[in-house]
Amino acid sequence: MENEIIDLLTAMSKIDTAGSAEAILQEFRSALACYGLRNFLITGLPVPHDMDWQREILGDGWPPDWYRRYVSEDHFLHDPCVAQCRHSPQPFLWRELPAAKLSARAKLVMDEAAEFGMKEGICVPIHVPLAGPSVVTAASDRMEVPPSAMPFIETLCVHTFRRLAGLGTPGDGDEPAPLTARERELLEWSAQGKSTDDIACILGVSRNTVESHQRNIRGKLDAINVSHAIVKALRRQEIQV
Repeated sequence: MENEIIDLLTAMSKIDTAGSAEAILQEFRSALACYGLRNFLITGLPVPHDMDWQREILGDGWPPDWYRRYVSEDHFLHDPCVAQCRHSPQPFLWRELPAAKLSARAKLVMDEAAEFGMKEGICVPIHVPLAGPSVVTAASDRMEVPPSAMPFIETLCVHTFRRLAGLGTPGDGDEPAPLTARERELLEWSAQGKSTDDIACILGVSRNTVESHQRNIRGKLDAINVSHAIVKALRRQEIQV
């Protein structure tokens, strides 16, 4: 886990220092390649039947032929990934979509994506307060994403989205409150790969107490998950690994 955290920290630092949208996307593409993911799309998700949905695109890393096919066939209206992202904020793999419940048109979208070299993929929905949903989706003919890597990919996707959307720019907003000594201790155990139950046992507290600390940590650091919190705390030099 320590190596994954360092890799994520490095990728996010490069994205932060990138001077243009093109440079941000190049760093994002390089980070995704570590998981076998070659293609991506970063976009807002306007209301269904909005025929000008392409205006919401922040980053287009799809194969050009697939993009043209997707637009010409109005696949956006029937894309099951789009529907799932509108209703749930949880990241998911394409193969986790309930195949038995897909309409014929929805199944066609996924079948044609596979024909264009995108057989496997992942979606990270992003629900921004007072705004519509968005998504970062990445895919390839084959990807190598173990379950333990999902929080790191989610963090990378959200961070890239925020940079492209003009959110989360380094130096923006008020500086978060510093972590307490117990919060730093807990986060350092997380950085060493310890689970919530492990940390509760080590610290001699209940699981609920650990989860409460984790919520406070995420709130202070504006982090989407523990991995994101670890990276932010490292960048602020509040913890060490």
